[in-house]
Amino acid sequence: MNGGFTRHARLWTRTASMSLQAQLTYRLGSAGFLLGKIVRFVFFFAFVAAVFRRTDRVAGYTLEQTALFFLTFNVVDMVAQVFFRGVYNARRVVNEGDFDFYLIQPVSPLLRMVCSSVDALDAATLVPVLALTCVLLRRLPGAGWLGAAAYAALTLNALALVFAVHVAVAALAVRTQELENAVWIYRDVMFMGRFPVDVYAFPVRLALTFAVPVAVMTSFPAKAYLGRLSPAWIAYAFALGAGATAAALAFWRSSVARYASSSS
Repeated sequence: MNGGFTRHARLWTRTASMSLQAQLTYRLGSAGFLLGKIVRFVFFFAFVAAVFRRTDRVAGYTLEQTALFFLTFNVVDMVAQVFFRGVYNARRVVNEGDFDFYLIQPVSPLLRMVCSSVDALDAATLVPVLALTCVLLRRLPGAGWLGAAAYAALTLNALALVFAVHVAVAALAVRTQELENAVWIYRDVMFMGRFPVDVYAFPVRLALTFAVPVAVMTSFPAKAYLGRLSPAWIAYAFALGAGATAAALAFWRSSVARYASSSS
């Protein structure tokens, strides 16, 4: 088991190194892309600051509390981009026959599919985002060590949900050779998590909590830290994370079992 973990960790490290080398080949383009990420980040904070010039609270949250929601969204989203970026190429991998080679190699085809590409630029921007999040958590009055533990656990649970979404998209690509656009639909909806889910109308909040659980991924960790999430909602989040991950992995295994070679 340890040997398998080492082999897969070495594969991911090698993939990350190759992705970084490819991005450094086009240094000007990579620099512009990185600058664009930073500018978008700064402009969002400027927008939020402009809103709070008119009011001291939005949906009951102060400026610093709202910033925590935004930073939590970025932590979850950037980690997903670093580790699960390969799903964006899932349809091409299947249609061009590369998935046939994944199946005969001594590594998990799921790892090859999901982690075949690593966004090094998001890895670079993740570090200052994590630092800002830690600073903000220390400044905000929260629910003590229990709130901090709940925040960390729910953030990990959010990553499990994100993993489940990407696995499901990869499974759809294997089963249908289509529907790669599903990951872009997820991305569009995910952007709604930059704000506390409380700012949306009740039907939207309902959809973001149960149908497409963006609220569970981005709002629940921050609300738990601030002491605004009940134990029942925390239990729901963990049950959803475990259930979604198990269901996605089962769907993946079923899709691989039904897969017919692209050359057949």
